[in-house]
Amino acid sequence: MKKIVLLLFLAGTFAGMAQKNNEFKIDVFDILALKSLDISYEHEMNADASMGIALLFNFENSETDFRYNEEFVLTPYYRQYLFDRGNFTYFGEFYGALNKGEKKEEDYTDFAFGLGFGGKHISDNGFVVDIHIGIGRNLFNTDVSPEVVPRAGISIGKRF
Repeated sequence: MKKIVLLLFLAGTFAGMAQKNNEFKIDVFDILALKSLDISYEHEMNADASMGIALLFNFENSETDFRYNEEFVLTPYYRQYLFDRGNFTYFGEFYGALNKGEKKEEDYTDFAFGLGFGGKHISDNGFVVDIHIGIGRNLFNTDVSPEVVPRAGISIGKRF
């Protein structure tokens, strides 16, 4: 009985989400500049707010200065849309970041809270350009993990 109730709840949730605007995006900045794959899904809750989740996989193996420290980051986020100016809608963002990586030859896993801001343009046919930047702070293993977790990107995608 519990499984049936859970399945009905999930089906109702996804049916409700299907009636709203959803977006899939890929961060072209990370692919081109940082050898990382950052993909995200965002669900518009109403005209003023959305929530989403992003996954980042870092493929850069060298110890260059210009790279993410994290090997993997799972980032749930909440966006509050603030105002429109021209063709862009500007937002503030609150996010968490479960991040895993290696620093000084020692593996770490940590969780950060962060704040960001950005802008988004949605074309008439549903193509999305999303520019955002944010900064977060790791909370638990800062003796090994980096204190600061950046979030930045230029993403393109499709709204459906």
